[in-house]
Amino acid sequence: MIFRLALAAALLALPLHDAHASLDLTIGDRGLSLGNSPRLTGLRVNFRDSDVREINGVNITLWKARDNSHAVYNGISLGLIAPEGRHLNGVSIGLGGVAADGDIKGIAIGGLGAGAGGDVTGITFGTFGAGVGGDMTGLLIGGLGSGIGGDLTGVSFGLFGTGTGGNARGLVGGLIGSGVGGDLTGLSLSGIGAGIGGDLTGIAIGGVGVGVGGNLTGLIGGIGGTGVGGDLKGIAIGGLGAGAGEDIKGIVLAGLLARGGGDITGLTVGLGGVRAEETIRGISLSLLSIGAEEQRGFNLSLLNGYVFEDFWFRKVNRTTTGISIGLINYAPELKGAQLGLLNFAGNNPKWARLLPFINLHL
Repeated sequence: MIFRLALAAALLALPLHDAHASLDLTIGDRGLSLGNSPRLTGLRVNFRDSDVREINGVNITLWKARDNSHAVYNGISLGLIAPEGRHLNGVSIGLGGVAADGDIKGIAIGGLGAGAGGDVTGITFGTFGAGVGGDMTGLLIGGLGSGIGGDLTGVSFGLFGTGTGGNARGLVGGLIGSGVGGDLTGLSLSGIGAGIGGDLTGIAIGGVGVGVGGNLTGLIGGIGGTGVGGDLKGIAIGGLGAGAGEDIKGIVLAGLLARGGGDITGLTVGLGGVRAEETIRGISLSLLSIGAEEQRGFNLSLLNGYVFEDFWFRKVNRTTTGISIGLINYAPELKGAQLGLLNFAGNNPKWARLLPFINLHL
């Protein structure tokens, strides 16, 4: 009790007109300082930091800093409101929050939020939110949301959502959504939706849907649908639809439509339809229709060689190589077998072009 009273009296006795007024028990800026000392190595206790230069050791503040954009704190920074400065290195804990105009290196925990205008290396946690203006290397957790302006190497999680403006290597996740502006190498998890602006190498799962602007090498899945703007190499699962703007190599499973803007190679299942703008190779299964300019492999659907477009079915097939099983099988040029109610092979003799049950051209 005597020490507390003495400390309070000492702080009140400091001249208010001096921005750097302090009571120091130091030798060469090393020791104990009570007040707004600009430099210190040791233990420093101050009501409100202002125009601080460098503190090494333990710094304790009671109020929000003022004009402290050049301050560098190395060690342990504790704030009743918030440790604030240019750079925070070590352990920084604020009941209100933690803020750095520049970089944070180490551990930063904010009762409400934590953020840095520059880069962060280490662990940063904010009960409501956490943000990084530059790059993040380590673990970033925001109770409601987290955001990174640059690149991420590590883990970023926000209860409702997380976003990374640049590239990400690691894990990004949010209950509602997660987004990466650049490339993602790693894992993206979201309760509703996940989006990657660039390439994805890894796994992305969205409760409703997942979108990849570039190429995919890995796996994506969503109850609503999944889409890839470029090439897809791996597995795509969409409750309604799944597809890619360019070529597909791998496995595509779609509740309604599976579609490739170029070639499809592998196993493709689209209950409503399977369509490729160029060639389908492998095994294709659909309740309704399968269509491409060229079909190679095994095809099973009601209508082979057709696509559903503008509320009607249109013939698109030119060449079929392999086996087609369906209600109607259509191929202007057939190299294989057709089994169905009606089977058309345009390169057969006239009498054998349209046959019931089975048609062959070997």
